[in-house]
Amino acid sequence: MSGLVFYHRQNTHPAFNVLQNAIHINGEHQVSREFNEFLIDAYVLADSLTSRVIAIDFDNTITADIDFYLDLIDAYRNQEWEPVVCTLRDAMADNLNEIHEKLHDSGIRIYTTDGKRKRAFMLHQGISVGLWIDDYFPGISQCGTSFLLNNGIDY
Repeated sequence: MSGLVFYHRQNTHPAFNVLQNAIHINGEHQVSREFNEFLIDAYVLADSLTSRVIAIDFDNTITADIDFYLDLIDAYRNQEWEPVVCTLRDAMADNLNEIHEKLHDSGIRIYTTDGKRKRAFMLHQGISVGLWIDDYFPGISQCGTSFLLNNGIDY
């Protein structure tokens, strides 16, 4: 199979259902419950069960299949979730312009952390995230945290 492989352990998060349906419709991508960082293209990590925010990484996540992610963003919006881009990039105009251009000015909010871990950055902004979709879990949270352990990542 040549599609993307999404890692997700907690099928109980309600936002996962939207992603799982998008993967089913796409037909090329798949979900794996097995943690194998050599096979995984994106980690789908459950966080807050009450937050309606879905944080999606840009580089090597959205850029891995832009059309799929544009459809996924629409699917989340149709189900009254709030998809946002959260990237380790800085807020330089060139970075923001590239993201807006690739996403066809979809009106999505973009958070740039300038290399800071995303989960702490978003919480500092007062934003709790329900679900993270990202190719690089250490960029979200420090290894060994209960957040990663709860998602089956025991680094």
